[in-house]
Amino acid sequence: MSLRKQNFRDAFRPGEFRAFRAAYEGINPDRPLETSGIGFGDTEPLFRDFLQTSDTGAAFVEEFLPHLGMFLQGPFPLPGNRVSRSAWDCRGKTGAYRACGLSTQSVTGKRTLDVGCNAGYDTFLMNAMGASESVGLEPHGFYFHAQFLNAVYERQGVSFRNIGWEGVDPEHLGQFDLVTCLGLIYHLTDPMALLFRLASVMKPGARLVMETHVLSERSTHAHFVEGAFWGDETYWWIFGDECLSGMLRSAGFRDVNVALKADCDSRNPRNPRVTVEGHPAGARAWFTAVRS
Repeated sequence: MSLRKQNFRDAFRPGEFRAFRAAYEGINPDRPLETSGIGFGDTEPLFRDFLQTSDTGAAFVEEFLPHLGMFLQGPFPLPGNRVSRSAWDCRGKTGAYRACGLSTQSVTGKRTLDVGCNAGYDTFLMNAMGASESVGLEPHGFYFHAQFLNAVYERQGVSFRNIGWEGVDPEHLGQFDLVTCLGLIYHLTDPMALLFRLASVMKPGARLVMETHVLSERSTHAHFVEGAFWGDETYWWIFGDECLSGMLRSAGFRDVNVALKADCDSRNPRNPRVTVEGHPAGARAWFTAVRS
């Protein structure tokens, strides 16, 4: 058994993880799985290539996969032509990164950091695109999804740490050429603190890619979420895209650009412009910026 598999076995506690699963699987329980019906051949080809070069350890997968439950990110290909049970369909991220100006040529040889990495979809994607080192940070139990996959894929240069954005510190992490931070900033009560932390571990000229929920209309304002958003009480903000652009510039970034933006399903059958709680339905946007 490889060191990564043994380390996972030593650290993973199925009983404790079961309680964590109940917490996140209970949010929006009626939301259909975006990956329903996706087969092994439909998964990201770069990830399927991982299985051709790794000691997949089918017995290891059989032992632990049932305890890991539903992944949020996915779909991930697994040994035996299986696919992870995942809530979100992340396959469009390859095209989103292209729209953000990232390619194999621009990522190869770079040191990358994925803050709030969840199961590590973007961490693995940067590795597949040629990054010399890909580090993922995840403070919650999703860290074990990432560690499980890393033990299956056995990718050289990929590592995960069970810490949050507050642990982003150049003294311990060093400096990076590329930082990704997707679906995180609106979960924070102090979003500017995150931006300053990200800037602190980025080399001058390093690139940031940030994805977030935003207001549908262009705006210099931000909407504060009081209560829940889509039934999720961890939302705090819906930023106007011009508001977040200004925040990025104030935190030490330049060349801020909204590379992609698309309206979201409000999940409110009575009024598509607002959520059931009455908050603006908004959109999702991908921002790029360069560390000054």
